[in-house]
Amino acid sequence: MEGASVRTLAARAAGAGGALPAPAEPPKISFTSWVTYERYFRLGVGVKTTHNGAMDPITPLEQALHAARALVLADLVAGEVAEADVVSLVEDSVAQRRWWVEQWPDGVEFVAGLVAQDVQDALLERYGRWPLCPVCGSGDPHALDVEPELGPDPHWVCHKAGVKVAAVGALGRAVGGVSS
Repeated sequence: MEGASVRTLAARAAGAGGALPAPAEPPKISFTSWVTYERYFRLGVGVKTTHNGAMDPITPLEQALHAARALVLADLVAGEVAEADVVSLVEDSVAQRRWWVEQWPDGVEFVAGLVAQDVQDALLERYGRWPLCPVCGSGDPHALDVEPELGPDPHWVCHKAGVKVAAVGALGRAVGGVSS
C-alpha cells in the first residue's frame, strides 16, 4: 500500500492523542502496522493475548488437571498404548474431574490418582487390563492398582508382590522405558 493512503494513516497515527511525536515528514507505515498499533496500543489491549482477549492466569485447578493429564499420558506412552482413542479417554476423565473438583475444591490434590483410575477402568472395559505388572514374571498377568485410592502422591502398586512399582507418571522407569 503506497501513496496517499499510507501517508494519511501515518498522519492519523502521528496526531492520535499525542502518542507519537509529529515528525517533519510523516513516516510511511503499512496498513498492518496501523491495525497493530490501533489494536494493541491505542485501544489498551495487552500485547500477549489469546484471540484478542486477555489471558487469564492459570488457576490451581487447571494446573492440577494439566499435571494429571501429563502424568497419565506419560504412563500410557510408557506402556505403548497412547493411541488417539485412549488419549480421548484421558480427556474425558479430565473433563469429568474438572466438574468434580469444582464441587469439592479440597480434592484438587487427588486429581492425578483419580484420572489414572478413571483411565484404567475405561481401558479395562474396552481393551483389557492396564498397566500390566512388570514386577511379577510368573503367573497370570495382572494390572497394577493406584494407591492411595483417594489421596495425594498416587503410586502404581502390585498387591501380589506387595510393592510400590512407580509413581503415577513414572511408569516408564519401572517398565524399562524413558519417563518424562
